[in-house]
Amino acid sequence: MARLSSAELRTRLAFDCRVMCGLRSEALGPIRAFVSDEALRAGLEATPEECEAGRAGLIIVEYCFPILIGAGKTTPLVRAKFDLLAGGNYPYSAPAATCLGAPLPWSPHVHPTSGTVCLGDGWAHARGRMLAAQLVVHVMRLLNCDEPDRGSDYGGWNPPAAHYWRAVLGRRPLNPDLLYPVLPADVTHAVDDENSGFRVASAGATSNDSLLGVPAGIFEPISLDAIFLPASDPDGGGFQPFRGDR
Repeated sequence: MARLSSAELRTRLAFDCRVMCGLRSEALGPIRAFVSDEALRAGLEATPEECEAGRAGLIIVEYCFPILIGAGKTTPLVRAKFDLLAGGNYPYSAPAATCLGAPLPWSPHVHPTSGTVCLGDGWAHARGRMLAAQLVVHVMRLLNCDEPDRGSDYGGWNPPAAHYWRAVLGRRPLNPDLLYPVLPADVTHAVDDENSGFRVASAGATSNDSLLGVPAGIFEPISLDAIFLPASDPDGGGFQPFRGDR
């Protein structure tokens, strides 16, 4: 499996943090970044300098909309922790997402004891092209019961919740009018579709002409809209878009 260099990883984490913190929605509360579990327990948020240095691998997200905690029962707020480095080979290995506190969401995708969120296979299929912010939106959809039906045999970690979604909600989202956030256009160079793909190539790529010669392999884009590559100095921050044939 491919692996980013330490410089590429710092650049990727810095970009992820920038995009994550740029998400805006009435259904999202504060998004906070931390450099470690120890810092999280101490309540010490990552500084802007630490985020820009690619040191923030833990993100706390507040989902502020009605979320099921039982049959016909909702809570207005759920906090979730995203550990981007949990898999050991970010962004190729999947982050870990965990709902915190009590009551936990009543969902086939949330373990009723640990709060672990089953993310499905979307991250693996993206092969590193999915951003942490896109994962935040994906979990938001899961908590809103906004997903295709996987069949009557699927119950996940909570078969009664799956049955409730089919029998009572009619396979529809709990909040049909919920507005999901889009990626911040000022950070992603106006690529604001949460389904867009992003990739990293060699750190030495500095222009669109040079990018044409970069072999595919580190990342392959999801769509033709845009791919994002690190600047020649990874510590300088910023990804540059490349548009066109690949």
